[in-house]
Amino acid sequence: MSLFLTSACAEEAAATTPTWFHNVFRKLGELPVWGYVLVIALLAVAILYFVNSKGKKIVWTTQMLSVGAMCMALTVVLSRIRLFTMPNGGSVTPASMLPLILFAYIYGVGPGLLLGALYGILDYLFGGWFLNALQFIFDYPLAFAMLGLAGLFRNTPNKKAGLVLGTFVGSLGRYIAAVLAGVFFWADGRTGLEAWTYSFAYNGSYMAIECVLCIVIAVLIGERILKSINRYK
Repeated sequence: MSLFLTSACAEEAAATTPTWFHNVFRKLGELPVWGYVLVIALLAVAILYFVNSKGKKIVWTTQMLSVGAMCMALTVVLSRIRLFTMPNGGSVTPASMLPLILFAYIYGVGPGLLLGALYGILDYLFGGWFLNALQFIFDYPLAFAMLGLAGLFRNTPNKKAGLVLGTFVGSLGRYIAAVLAGVFFWADGRTGLEAWTYSFAYNGSYMAIECVLCIVIAVLIGERILKSINRYK
């Protein structure tokens, strides 16, 4: 009887243990109702403006807002899908940085920095937390604003090379912001070289993978996306 009970308990425990697939999409399921409403609204506005701009000469800023809204919505959704999560924060997503990077590559550094900073604030509202105002700036608006540096390479003659360089530099900018936040705010008692080494290694362990994913997808489909958007500029 005890063997039967043990077996039954083991089966019950296995049935209730979250699978890898469940863990990947767990954060997406935890998005608040207003978060879903915001994402749907962003996509609806983006599609509406994009469709209306077809074949017409509409103000450039309107089209930019349309693409920006779409990129923001895509980043929100992709960022909630966690391929794996680090124990002390940070995770690998299916290239959630790429929409913001492509926006900066199309419209330039200034708009890219602004959209990235706005997304950083939104990312905090979706479940982030902070110790003080300076740490909040480093971990959220500044970190994601750095993705706008991808716009530095928008005029590169070779589009694939420009996308690769832009993705790398934008990711590097976010990485540096995360490292600085790690050293100054999340060192857990570490000081000096130990704090820097820990922050470099910890943040690099997941951001390097995220950067590679973004580069691979940018090389595969980035040019087609750029052509589709530039057709309406």
